[in-house]
Amino acid sequence: MPFVQPYNEQELLLRIATGDHLAYREIFERYWNKVYAIGLRLSKSPELAKDLAQETFIKIWNNRDKLPAVTNFSAFLFTVARHLAIDHLRKKVFTTNNEDYLVEYFSDETITPHEKAEYKELEKLLNSAVNNLPTQLQQVFRLSRFEGLSHAEIALRMNITRITSKSYMVRALYAIRKYLSQYNNEQFTIILAVFIYLP
Repeated sequence: MPFVQPYNEQELLLRIATGDHLAYREIFERYWNKVYAIGLRLSKSPELAKDLAQETFIKIWNNRDKLPAVTNFSAFLFTVARHLAIDHLRKKVFTTNNEDYLVEYFSDETITPHEKAEYKELEKLLNSAVNNLPTQLQQVFRLSRFEGLSHAEIALRMNITRITSKSYMVRALYAIRKYLSQYNNEQFTIILAVFIYLP
């Protein structure tokens, strides 16, 4: 029976840091399916999930000099994968076609009844957070995030300056983030990314 060398992840990371392609390939093959699954869950697109997984591993290779300091590689890798997927969603949402994209995303027939219930709860929480804002902050947020107006357009609509609109938005975002920060869940992270954070 041939001798099989035990898997030593820390040693592999050290080798990758020196540019060892074989060590990199071993890590790639070990984690590819899990990283792909993260992208698929968040993007709901097999093609995009594949692109995001490839981008994740490219980022790992390009930053390989930092790997020796990583003590929990799987957690590190999955954090990179989630951030890339969420960043994609955030950028995708802030486009002229964002409404169609969100409708398609949240009406995906593959989601489970539990996930649908989660989405309804997310919507309630977001509305609750927005409704708790002072009137002018609430109006600026709704005009920006729900109607897609620019700060210049909001200023005209509300008869305020563009700078005031920006200031109200910053205050609104801070208040909403604070309200939602008590919840720590992957789907909540998506909502924060696509609705709350500045584009």
